[in-house]
This record gives sequence, structure tokens and C-alpha cells, in this order.
Amino acid sequence: MRPRPHDRAIPTRLVPLLIGLLAAALASAPARAQGVRPWTPPSADSLIAWAAEAKARFHQNAGDSAGGSNYRAYELVGLMGRRVLRSLGRGNLVQAPAIKPVLDSLGVQTEVAVDPAAPSFVLLMVRNPFQYIADAVGFLYWYRGDDFRIQGAVFRGGHHPKIRVWWSGNPQYPYEWGVVDETRGGALRFTLFRLSPSGGWWDLAQDEDRFPVLSEPGEAVWADLNNDGRPELVSWTRGRTDSLFIECSDCPRLLTERVFTEGRAGFELHDQRLLPSPYATLVYFVRLLADRNLTAAGRLLRDPAKVQDALALGWGAKQGKGAWTVEYGESGQPWPRWLEVRFDGPQGVKRYVIHFGVRDGHWIIEDWIEPRRPSTPGGVPGPPAPAKATPARKAPAKPGSAPQAPTRTR
Repeated sequence: MRPRPHDRAIPTRLVPLLIGLLAAALASAPARAQGVRPWTPPSADSLIAWAAEAKARFHQNAGDSAGGSNYRAYELVGLMGRRVLRSLGRGNLVQAPAIKPVLDSLGVQTEVAVDPAAPSFVLLMVRNPFQYIADAVGFLYWYRGDDFRIQGAVFRGGHHPKIRVWWSGNPQYPYEWGVVDETRGGALRFTLFRLSPSGGWWDLAQDEDRFPVLSEPGEAVWADLNNDGRPELVSWTRGRTDSLFIECSDCPRLLTERVFTEGRAGFELHDQRLLPSPYATLVYFVRLLADRNLTAAGRLLRDPAKVQDALALGWGAKQGKGAWTVEYGESGQPWPRWLEVRFDGPQGVKRYVIHFGVRDGHWIIEDWIEPRRPSTPGGVPGPPAPAKATPARKAPAKPGSAPQAPTRTR
């Protein structure tokens, strides 16, 4: 979970100044080929009045739901966002993130996301500033002709939203809108909306409750992998730890890379793999030894003949849960090229410093040594093997102009 500093409201007397600074910034922005209309700031008084009512309602909201009577507070902030965004002008929506400090200065809590490739679509995520665990409401803004429309949808997370909007080529839903956001605990959530044929509203096509694809902590990005104008979704989440291994808190972890592509029902898993890394190579090597797949295990070594050395040390013997403990790795390196491990095997407890390298674009095990003496926190194990670095403990490193009833994404 990323650290999130507490947002403090700026005195309302400074709101006109903020709006003025935003106007000046937009006026100084380079004009586009089609021209950008001069920005006419909205009335600060109306924004201040709406914000005061919204904060009072947020404070009175019961529970963590954003629906029912609790929705009105979010709706007021959504209307504030619509007024400011509409005042920017259609050709200037790519700078929509600049409205966040204006809104947040009024004591509300927002995040803004825009797709630079489709800047006519903006997402404003609104959260209750007094209940951090409450659901969020994301307001979708888009143009249908000259009508700047708004629609709300409830999100269980609402943190760090990323959006992508694209032309589908399907007359039943000409545009699609994908949103990736995070829960308070950092779990990724995916939501897909599809635009009605008339362009008047968005239908919920997929979310993490009805058709999950993410649901774990990690990172996700949009990428057009096959250059067809329609995005794929790529995620990296913490892989399930092999039962033979125990990882220290600041040690490298296994990561699972997944690629999701869009099918008829929505986005679905296209491919999944364990992200290659030195640690993943060690785990795979030990498993291959246990399975007596010695030929494959040898391909993971600089010298395939050392498979027999590993067997002699008991690395391929039947092992219990947690037989291996990764104690630390190369100091100051987020992707360490050597690890010190503790192995509780047939010969008792032993420690090894295992060095890794790259061959033909793939991680391999260069060699391993036994330290002359057990390592201590901040201490130095025995003489280093092929790597030049000296082992040391790793540092902790409804459609219309008014907002519609919220669409549930859960």
C-alpha cells in the first residue's frame, strides 16, 4: 500500500486565486491545431457552497456505502467537477488533472484520470474525506455532441485510477471504457463500461465481483500489444510462494505476470507466467531436482555438471515445508544477483551464497559457496564466489445532463 499524505483543505478565500492560477496556466498552454477556446472560470461562490453542503453530508453519511441517501454528497462533488471541466472547453480536457487542487482545496477528496489518447473522456474519483474505508464514486464525463454528460458508478476501491477509452467498432457499444483502481489495501480492481448505441449512458460490462481478472495487490498497465487500436491489460502481482521456501520481509518475491485480452464477454486471461528472476530460477531449480528432471535442471546452471554437486548436498531429497529460507540478498539492489539461503536438509542446517547470471537472455545459477561462518545481521559471510560484491544484509529497502443513479461495480 502506497503512503498517502493527509489532504488539508485550503482556506476558501484562496479558492478564487487557485482558479485564477489554473486559468493562467491553461491560457499559457500551447494552442492546438483546431484552436482552444479561452477558459472562462466557473463561479468560485457556487463551488464553495456546493463543497460546504457536500462536506456536511459526507460527515453525516452512515456506514461505508456510497448508495442510497449517502450518494448525494458524492453527487455534489461530481457536479462541481462537471462545472469546472465544462468550463475548460472540449479541446482542453487533456489538462483535466489540473482541477484536482481546486476541488481538494475546498475540503473534498478526489483523483482525476484522463486518457491522453482519448482526452474527451475524464474520470473523477470521489471519496468520503471523513470515512477512509467508505466506497468511492467515480464520475464518468464525456461529450455527446455539445452535451457534456456525467454518470456515476460506485467503486469499492477508488485509489490511483488508470483509464483507457477506445473505439470498439461494434454498433452495439461504439466505445469502451476500462478502469483499473486499487482498494485501500492495494488490491487491484478492474471495471469495464460500454457506451450505449445512442451515446447517452454507459453500461457496466465487467467488474471484479462478477468476472474478476485482478483482485490482488500489484501493478497493472494498459498496452496495445498487437497494435490493433484496442488495448490489452498486463498485470504483475505477487506470485504464490513455493511451500519449500520462506522469504524474509525485504527479500525478492515471486511475481506473476498476466496478459488479459478482450473476448465477447469481456477481458479474459490470455497468458500467465512466473516472471523470470534470480529467485524464481532458484525455486525452479530446486523443484526440478526434487522431480529428478536433471536435464532441465542442468540448463539452469552455468556448468550443468554441478547438478550432481547439488544432489550430493541433498538439494534434491524429499523436503518439508519451509526447508529453504531466503535470508537476504545483495545490498542495495532491488533485483539482487546473489542471495544467501538457509537450507535445512539431510545434512543438517547449512547456508549457501548463490550467485546468478544471464545466458542467452535467461537467468541461470552461476555457482554457490558455503560461507565460512554463519551470517549475522550486518555481518559478512565467507569469501564471495564469482560475483564481485561482498555479501551483506540487504537494506530495507439515467441518461441526461444531471447525474444518473450510481452503477454498482460490486
